[in-house]
Amino acid sequence: MSHFINFVRIPSLAFRQSIRPLPPLDVLGEDTLRLRVLPNDIDLNLHMNNARYPSIMDYARTHLLARTRLLSHMMRSRWQPLLGASWITYRRSLPLFSAFSLASRIVCWDEKWFYFEQTFTRDGETAAVGWVKGILRDAEGNVEPQRAIDGITTGVISPPLPEAIATWNDLTREKLQNGAQ
Repeated sequence: MSHFINFVRIPSLAFRQSIRPLPPLDVLGEDTLRLRVLPNDIDLNLHMNNARYPSIMDYARTHLLARTRLLSHMMRSRWQPLLGASWITYRRSLPLFSAFSLASRIVCWDEKWFYFEQTFTRDGETAAVGWVKGILRDAEGNVEPQRAIDGITTGVISPPLPEAIATWNDLTREKLQNGAQ
């Protein structure tokens, strides 16, 4: 994967989709990218800098959306994807030049949010796991995720919200409420 900046890399992927689409993937399928830690990814410890993980995750989510055909539907509908929250746990280092995989999937959705899980692995071991929740917006406001799903496939409903993600939502709400005081 080319590591040029996301405001070039992500639109390039979207443009590529219109010329030569990626192989399709079921909306609940898992998309895996095989990547390598490059010199512009590292910190002074010669492993991937913690700030690079979210950036690479952004690209991987866009890749997932392209494969599920949600990206094309979003672009045609002029929906803007926005990030609502993210959470990452780091387990193992990704040293300079090491190969790793990033698996991304849509875990579920509710009336407002899409929930993604993204897992970094190296040599069969988990290096980091992240959760992201994102929303779609148009000129009138939020777009219900089920409406987006129905635009690309029929009969697919969300799996249940996992208890761990429900807890994360509760903690996020509590944090926001306490911060507003």
